Amino acid sequence: MAVYEHPLHERARLLLRLESVFAQVQQEVADTTGLRDALRPFNELLDFCSRPELRLDIILELERLGQSLAVWAQNPEIDEIPLRAWQFRIDQQLKVLREHREPFGQLLRHQEIIQLARGRLGVAGGLADCDLPILAFWNQQAPARLHGLLNNWQNSLRILQNSTDLILALLRDSCTWLTVEAPEGRYGAPLDPRRPPSLICLELTDQADYYPKISGGIHRFHIQLLQWLDQGTARAVESTVKFKLGLSAL
Repeated sequence: MAVYEHPLHERARLLLRLESVFAQVQQEVADTTGLRDALRPFNELLDFCSRPELRLDIILELERLGQSLAVWAQNPEIDEIPLRAWQFRIDQQLKVLREHREPFGQLLRHQEIIQLARGRLGVAGGLADCDLPILAFWNQQAPARLHGLLNNWQNSLRILQNSTDLILALLRDSCTWLTVEAPEGRYGAPLDPRRPPSLICLELTDQADYYPKISGGIHRFHIQLLQWLDQGTARAVESTVKFKLGLSAL
């Protein structure tokens, strides 16, 4: 299945963006074919870490989820075992965040090669070896040494990555799924503004040659399916399409 997700508040959007960059980092660390391609995602993570409110946003989101689970725990129909498992994981992650006082990205800020590359990412061919001798040096090191460098950078952000993964895993796990129809490729529905979802998730068939354009806020959301074209602008799907829709309960 092809999966699409859309955030309905800025913290969820921030977390999805972080997850996307962490996935790029993971791929670069696993491949370890060179340092050049890894510099962009690590610099993007450094941009995230430069936001003074990042730690507070993560803590507040974990606290919000913990409070919601505490309310759910009062419902006798809720399965207590998985709920308590989520509560334990949230409590442990909050403890780690509160005990770890070092700013996110501190190690990356002191890496000369990251700082040198930072000002050249917007230049076409700006990361050529002739412009960055230190990059040429690292690209000629043994794969094991290069892997150690990248792994060290990644581990320095492990607390941020684990927090991001935990929150998104819980949001996805809380989704209620149903099969819906979109006449003429359009679907919309109202939301409860007192308990708006954080995520809208869609599952389309792998063979679908269309994709969703999703918009929404705390009161309502709308989905329009667009057909991809080899040339020109995508056009709206005109037929009725069935797909699976998931709305997070948190």
